[in-house]
Amino acid sequence: MKPCTGHTAAVAGDLAYQVALGGVDVVKDDELISGHAFNTIEDRVTAVMAGLDKAKEETGEKTIYMINVTDNLPKVYDNIATVQAHGGNGILINYLPQGLSVVQHIAEDPSVKIPIQMHMDFAGVWYCDAWSGVTSKLTLGKLPRLVGGDVVVMPAPYGKAPVVPERFIQNAMECVYPLPGIKPMMPMPSGGITPGMVEFAMRDIGSNIMIGAGGGIHSHEMGPTSGAIAFRQAIDAFMACIPAKKAAKEHKELGVAMGMWGSKKTGK
Repeated sequence: MKPCTGHTAAVAGDLAYQVALGGVDVVKDDELISGHAFNTIEDRVTAVMAGLDKAKEETGEKTIYMINVTDNLPKVYDNIATVQAHGGNGILINYLPQGLSVVQHIAEDPSVKIPIQMHMDFAGVWYCDAWSGVTSKLTLGKLPRLVGGDVVVMPAPYGKAPVVPERFIQNAMECVYPLPGIKPMMPMPSGGITPGMVEFAMRDIGSNIMIGAGGGIHSHEMGPTSGAIAFRQAIDAFMACIPAKKAAKEHKELGVAMGMWGSKKTGK
């Protein structure tokens, strides 16, 4: 959901409606917004779920909303209760600032009946130093999986994030490698991803992933709905073994996106 913060619940609800019309499967909060006086969790989950319900009536497709519940203890538990009480169907947690043991407690709580998306906020402090820290495949892969995450946001090498491609693949594999008694977790490559990069992500780590896109949807010249459609078109093209550049000639929304960004790395 963009902008990162500063917007009202009403703005969030309208944007969620627009992108859901375009075929987005999951809407997530930014890691910078949680419960604020200008946009409370109660107001935001109510507005966004209303927008998604409206879109479902028109498209027949269900969309999940991962609302950021990260907060001080014990407020994070109150936030989750509020989300579930108001029809929310997903939560997002900044798992490192929140604390791994807290997240594990939430994941193992039988009253929490909705999926948990892990956000990598603060992860760079753990793994980006060249001489110390915890390797990225533990920070971004195994640890959030072990404490019960269903999806983890991780930086991808195609966008603005400084990531070594081989490390990115290792991080994603940590989410799905067989572990006794531990379920797999879905990797979510993100960080400046545009429709032209979809084929690279799916080539590198497969189709059982969640593509994270903010600006690549909201900044589309034809609007957020068209931005979402462009990503759907890029995904469908890869699944049909059609290069994005070729598919862009046949689909207006993807064509506009490719004209704006192409397939080049963003953020330079």
